[in-house]
Amino acid sequence: MLLRKLVAKFLGSVAVAVVPRWRMQMAEANIRECLGVDEARAAEIAADSLHRFGRMVVEVMRFPLLNKDNIDKKVKVEGLEYLEAAYAQGKGVIMATGHYGNWELLGATVALHGYPMLSITRKQNNGHMDKLINEFRQMVGQKVTYNRGEHGLLAISRMLREKNLLGILYDQDTNDDGVRIDLFGKDSVIPMGPAALSRIYGSPILPIFLHNNTDGTCTAKIYPPLYTPKTKNKEQDFYAVTRELVTILEHEIIAHPEMWFWVHDRWKDGRQRFGRKK
Repeated sequence: MLLRKLVAKFLGSVAVAVVPRWRMQMAEANIRECLGVDEARAAEIAADSLHRFGRMVVEVMRFPLLNKDNIDKKVKVEGLEYLEAAYAQGKGVIMATGHYGNWELLGATVALHGYPMLSITRKQNNGHMDKLINEFRQMVGQKVTYNRGEHGLLAISRMLREKNLLGILYDQDTNDDGVRIDLFGKDSVIPMGPAALSRIYGSPILPIFLHNNTDGTCTAKIYPPLYTPKTKNKEQDFYAVTRELVTILEHEIIAHPEMWFWVHDRWKDGRQRFGRKK
């Protein structure tokens, strides 16, 4: 346990050291604007947000040691009854989360509880890293598809038709069509995937977020299900449920701001505002 903490601390420090300065400036500015905190607190949250990646890497590297018999010792699940009831409906389940806490461990937790899980992911620029990450995802029972391309769309549709689970990250602007909604008062485009798929298949959407505990364990919190209505106004249907998802995301970030991935250029203006400064 002590060794893992030391390795996690070291890797977190490396992350802080290697991230370009302009990204840290952007993160601190976004934290001030979104949360209304002062400069000192914003710098602390930004640094903590990066430091936690050391722990995340260590947890992922331990995936080979996880199984259905010991996952409950690592991750406590709150709201598991919502998942059980949603799955029993036989319409598939959309697990909606963000780049918050250890989202990789979150997918592993759901899969190791015995649920057929497909995680939608972005293909990494580095092919070797992409292959390595996907191998770790698969060793804990997840299936993986990319968020772009014909094969990804076919896999997504097939998983829901076959009444399985689909994991979607909905907190970043993917440059695709989305729903325009303010996130912390900042004009944002939110992916409409969860809302659209729920409307098509009638699948329940379960917001789910993973929190780090100080004793080295984690807690996965599952919210009650959301459903996209199916009226004549499709755009309004998408907006209504996506607005609810954004409200939950904001609540989670406010409660534990260091758990969110602040160094991502979420609003696509970081490079312009901070001029690629390091």
